[in-house]
Amino acid sequence: MSKAKVMESKRYMALGLMSGTSLDGVDAAVIETDGEEIFRFGRTICIDFPDDGGAVKDAVKIALNWRFNGPPPNKLQIGSDYIDAVHIEAIGSLGIENVDIIGYHGQTVFHQPAQNGEKGQTLQLGSGQTLATKFGVPCVYDFRTADVKAGGQGAPLAPIYHQALCRYSQLKGRIAVVNIGGVSNVTLIDGNKPLIATDCGPGNGPLDSWMELKGGRNYDLAGEQSMKGHSDLKRIARWFERDFFKRPTPRSADRYDFDVLADMRGMSLENGAATLASFCAQSISRDLRAFTPDNIIVCGGGRHNPAIMGMLDMHTDGNVLSAEDVGWDGDALEAQAFAYLAVRTVKGLPISFPGTTGVPYPMTGGVVARP
Repeated sequence: MSKAKVMESKRYMALGLMSGTSLDGVDAAVIETDGEEIFRFGRTICIDFPDDGGAVKDAVKIALNWRFNGPPPNKLQIGSDYIDAVHIEAIGSLGIENVDIIGYHGQTVFHQPAQNGEKGQTLQLGSGQTLATKFGVPCVYDFRTADVKAGGQGAPLAPIYHQALCRYSQLKGRIAVVNIGGVSNVTLIDGNKPLIATDCGPGNGPLDSWMELKGGRNYDLAGEQSMKGHSDLKRIARWFERDFFKRPTPRSADRYDFDVLADMRGMSLENGAATLASFCAQSISRDLRAFTPDNIIVCGGGRHNPAIMGMLDMHTDGNVLSAEDVGWDGDALEAQAFAYLAVRTVKGLPISFPGTTGVPYPMTGGVVARP
C-alpha cells in the first residue's frame, strides 16, 4: 500500500483541547478517528483557569485595545505563556499515553470577521510548537487564520464534527446542533446535504459578565437567577437592531460583540439575568426558523441553565434535547471536535466550507507543529 493510502486509512488517537470564550478553563478529550468517522471516545478532563483566569482576561483587554493596529503588544506573550501552561497541566492530568496527535485550539482573545468586502483577522493565543516539543507528538493549532485570510468568517469550525457525531449515533431527520458557550452557534444537518452553520449571537458571555458585575459569581449556577427574573422584551428588541443581526449567514462573532451591560443600568440581578438568558435563546431561535429542525441538540455550558433551555423550547418548534439525551458528552464535545479537526488537517481534508464559514471553497486549515 502506498504511503498516501496508509495516511488515508490510518486511525489516530487524537487529543483535543478547547478553551472557549467563556474564559472559565480548559477542556481536554481523546477520541479515535480517521478524520472522517469516529470509532470511539476516550478519557476527558476539565480544569479551571488558576486565579480566576486573570491573565487571560488581561490578554483579552489588551487585544481589544490593540485591534490589530500596529505590531502585537508584547504583553500578549504573557497571556500566551499562561495559556500554554494551563494546557500543559490539562494534558498532564489527562495523560498523553497512546496519543498520536494533539489538536490545540488556543485562546481566542480577539476575532474580527470578514464583512463589507473586507477580510477579517483573528488571534488565538497558544504555541502549538511548545506543546509538540513538550509531549513529543505533532500538535495542530491556529485553525482559524487560513479560513479568515481566504475571506471566510473563521467560525464556527465544529460543524463537520457535528455531522460525524450524527453518523456515529445514527441520528436521522433534520438536526440542529447548538453550542452555547460564550457565543452561541448552530450546525444544521440534513442527511448528506451540504452543511449549514453560523454563529447565532450571545451565549453565556453577557450573562456571565452580568453575574460577575452584580452577583459576585462569574456564572448563573443552574440558572438560579435567570429563573427568578422577568425578561425585558423591549431591551432585547433594541439589542436585535445591532449590526451583527443584520449580517447574512454564515456570520461569526466575538463575545464582546454583545456587550450590552451599559444598557442594563437599574435592572435587578434577577431581571437582568432573565433578560440575557432570553436574548441568548431568541438569538438561536431566529437562525432556526427557516430550517425547522426535528431535533435541537444543545451542548456547551448553556445547556446547564434551565432558563435558557426552557426559553429555547418556547421559541422553537423542534424537540429540544441536551447532548446527553443522545449519548454525547456536552462538556467535552468542543475539545473532541478539535481532536477530529487535527486529524483532518494532517490528512489534508477540509475543515471549513462555504455553508459554514462563507469561505469560497472547502478548505483545510491549521498549522502542524512537530516535535
